[in-house]
Parts: sequence; C-alpha cells; structure tokens
Amino acid sequence: MKKILLLSLASLSVSLTACSNMPKECEQSWKYMEDLAKKSGIPADAIQAQKKQFEEQIKNMSKDQAIQACQAQSSILGMVK
Repeated sequence: MKKILLLSLASLSVSLTACSNMPKECEQSWKYMEDLAKKSGIPADAIQAQKKQFEEQIKNMSKDQAIQACQAQSSILGMVK
C-alpha cells in the first residue's frame, strides 16, 4: 500500500507543477500531497525535492491547464485521504 501511495504521489507530482506564483488550486493540491507524504513517513528532503518538481511542471503549463490538473489531483488525493 505504501509503495502504491509513493508511486501515485511521484506520478502526480511529475504530471503537474509550481507552488510559487501558483494558482490557488495548485497550492491546495500540493498541501494534500505534502500531508499524505508526511503521514507516509517520507523524509522531508524527499518532500522538498518533489515540491521543486511539482513547481517546475506547473510553471511549464498554461494557467488554465495547471488549474485543471491541480483540481483533478486534489479530487484524487481527497479520495485517498
């Protein structure tokens, strides 16, 4: 179960992007991912690395694409919680 969660978090973070100058939806999405990662016992440095990847990916998307992707991710992560 833990491996599935880790893979899900990694793939979701890779498919999205950005927290600085990010849409509100993406900030909320990252918060869900961060909370799940902490509960799963993922080290803080690994979480920070994932956050950087997330931010870079969001920056590479248009604002509308980022909002849609983050809303979808938040829905999925909300169900996991």
